[in-house]
Amino acid sequence: MPEPNNVHVDAILSNISIKYSNAAYVGLQLMPVVPVKKESDKYYIYNSKADRFRIPTTLRAPKTESKTVDWKTTTDTYQCEEHALNDLIDDRERNNADKPINPEVDTVEFLTDIIELAQEKRIVDLLTGASMTHNATIAVKWEDYVNSDPIGDIETGKQDVHSRIFREPNTLLLGKEVYDKLKHHPDILDRIKYVQKGVVIEDLMASIFGVDKVVVGKAGYNTKKEGQTAVYGYLWGKYALLAYVEPQPGIKKFSLGYTFKVGKNIVRRARMETKHSDWFEPSMIVDEKLVCVDCSYLMKACIT
Repeated sequence: MPEPNNVHVDAILSNISIKYSNAAYVGLQLMPVVPVKKESDKYYIYNSKADRFRIPTTLRAPKTESKTVDWKTTTDTYQCEEHALNDLIDDRERNNADKPINPEVDTVEFLTDIIELAQEKRIVDLLTGASMTHNATIAVKWEDYVNSDPIGDIETGKQDVHSRIFREPNTLLLGKEVYDKLKHHPDILDRIKYVQKGVVIEDLMASIFGVDKVVVGKAGYNTKKEGQTAVYGYLWGKYALLAYVEPQPGIKKFSLGYTFKVGKNIVRRARMETKHSDWFEPSMIVDEKLVCVDCSYLMKACIT
């Protein structure tokens, strides 16, 4: 009887393959997209916050003029930039590709995901960087289930935001590592034990913390440069961020930040005959911009 390797020639399976994919990106939930036509422009800001909330003398005596109180505007700008990556598909690569590989689709998907990963990192850097002036480092880490008070810490942050914009923050972002510790905290479990048999999910946390939604940043990245040994980490780290995010951006509204975006993501394609290849380039034109840091409260080092 022939040996198995003499009666079978290995072939590529067409019903399974392996490809790593990241967790969902959440940055645009904190900095929603504002469609724009031009790559740079200005937008109005009505009055300063101090003028808007100052109470003038409103009393008017008979036969006298009332006090004149003027309103003003200033402007700020956005500046979109293009973010793009490209790759070539040689004719021989395409002609020799076995199913389920689709060189064109696989190339565009890969490049697009890397561009979106880079955008997520830019948003993380904005929302955890030096511009976030309203912040606190958590003294008693939330994995200390005896002494920590995450509900109290978050209430402090909510009050801090409200004292500046007179609206409740409506979004709480948690890095995955923070979320994983928090969902087992006795203070949290005690609040929900009569609701869902002690199972914590984002919606239940939102009701506990008094926000519209809890967003968990689960995506990760390779922290090392090309050519170095890979080291992986979570993009959103050990942070918790309270924010007021405008659900429907428009005129006469405010929010923590916006993503100004020209058009939709596009994919350019060109033939490079001298290289016997087709060239593909996914691209987006955006500017992620903080517009009201008063809408935020950043909690740093929530866990060790």
